[in-house]
Amino acid sequence: HPQVHVEGVCDIRHDIFNGVIQRQDVHMEMFMYRIYATGIETAAASTILIPILFLYQIFIFHNIKKTAAYFIFMLYLTAMCFLVGFPSVAGIKIAWSYNFIPLYGMLTDITNSYLNVLLFIPLGIFVPCLWPEYRSMMKTVGLGLMTSLGIEILQIFTFRATDINDLITNAAGTLAGYLIGRVMIKMIPQLDGLGCRKSELYLLYGTVAMVMFFFQPFILL
Repeated sequence: HPQVHVEGVCDIRHDIFNGVIQRQDVHMEMFMYRIYATGIETAAASTILIPILFLYQIFIFHNIKKTAAYFIFMLYLTAMCFLVGFPSVAGIKIAWSYNFIPLYGMLTDITNSYLNVLLFIPLGIFVPCLWPEYRSMMKTVGLGLMTSLGIEILQIFTFRATDINDLITNAAGTLAGYLIGRVMIKMIPQLDGLGCRKSELYLLYGTVAMVMFFFQPFILL
């Protein structure tokens, strides 16, 4: 009976379509929850970062505008750590799941690939805008790549997977951010007046890493 066969095929396609839509809805709900939770946790972490930055302002930076810019950058780094899963002193465990084959499985998880690109766009914007030493595309993308590599290595001590595709997408995000940052530098020449030093960039990285490692258990909801 051809009509019955056609109706059966249509029902199967309808069920498959509904299943795809439901999975997308679940992924979107999980993503929105992660964004909400990260916002709350980053705000909580700021209660630790603000006193530290206050001391840095007094003894090191001596520039309130630069300190304000650094505070925004540190909030971004903190949010990144929450999103990618940064190890803490109370939760270190070795659970190594890895993928060293470039592009393997990327198309089957395209949403995660897009999010990895988006996650590193702010880094590509902040770094060349604040630090003249990173006005070179190679240096900025290199920093993004090293940051991503550091995250992937640290994820050995968390429940997250170490994936070479994350390096690729994070580097792509840094590059996209760098191109945006170059436009902003031309639009806001006052950025050069902040006097940001490369050593201070490393100080901010280290400060966020220490706060996340030692205080994360008391920050997480």
